[in-house]
Amino acid sequence: MSCMRIFHSDDHRGHAGAMEMRYDRLIPMCESPDRIDTILAALRDQGHVDLALASSFGLEPVLRVHTPAFVDFLQRCWPLWEAEFGPGGFATAYMFGMRGMDQVPNGSVHSMLSCYTFDVCVPFVAGTWTAIRSAVDVTLSAASHVAGGGRSAFALCRPPGHHASSDLAGGYCYVNNAAVAAQMLLDRGASRIAILDVDYHHGNGTQRIFYDRNDVLYASIHATPEREYPFLLGYAHETGAGKGQGFNFNQPLPLGTAIDSYRPALAAALERVRAHAPDVLIVSLGVDSYIRDPVGGFALESDDFLTLGGDIATLPMPTLFVMEGGYAIEELGRNTANVITGFAQRRE
Repeated sequence: MSCMRIFHSDDHRGHAGAMEMRYDRLIPMCESPDRIDTILAALRDQGHVDLALASSFGLEPVLRVHTPAFVDFLQRCWPLWEAEFGPGGFATAYMFGMRGMDQVPNGSVHSMLSCYTFDVCVPFVAGTWTAIRSAVDVTLSAASHVAGGGRSAFALCRPPGHHASSDLAGGYCYVNNAAVAAQMLLDRGASRIAILDVDYHHGNGTQRIFYDRNDVLYASIHATPEREYPFLLGYAHETGAGKGQGFNFNQPLPLGTAIDSYRPALAAALERVRAHAPDVLIVSLGVDSYIRDPVGGFALESDDFLTLGGDIATLPMPTLFVMEGGYAIEELGRNTANVITGFAQRRE
């Protein structure tokens, strides 16, 4: 089996213990530290032992994608909340900005949460900012490995990122790790990047960041927004704007989609990537398309992820995998490792 270097960090662990709203219920967050533990264990079990700890990259690469005011909010949110309410608990918005009105936050943490988050699935606790930084460092460490000549790498990071736009957090996502990696690769000399998003949910943040650009192709396969989060974006008619026209490719699929219907959509996305001829392919890897994922609605089985990884490997360019969603803890590790194994076996 060809060797893929896997980058990770333990600095995510403090982002834990908060609650989230799931329609009519307040439940413990599905996006939890044990996601990384189970994936690492499964990767080792399948023979992936080239593991590396992340290096530190600072905030400059983040500020190439996200606005300074938004990044400042991410750093200051918990200290401001704790100063008002004391230790313990978690910070979250209880109202959101209104369209058509000026939305400049004042000094209140509540105004910042209202302005810079779009749902109640991005709570802050004492360890959230450290975890955000670790996710970026893991991703940029893997991207640097690829930029330095590595044929593939896996950024095993949390929290995920593809719902975060330049100035909005939501859907468990605070900083858009894949977008930050794409911009860093461009800044280091790449001329074109492709992002293939196979998460069950549409990466509305990634789409928004690159929607008017032609140096980054965004191709996403996801559940139809009429039935699934994020509900307002992810339609097939969203193809880009300005010089980005034609560089956004959405394939919304119905709930219940199984591998026989999923693979043709993946083949179409891979053909778009091939035509774009990127210097690097970034895969926003979500495995919440698994049939028993608690926040999913597709019907992929565990062995199907071997197929998915093998199909992606048919593209010859350097490939960076960035971890996004997947919340069926019992099978999460196996499903994720199967993608990496299927890819590595096909690349042998």
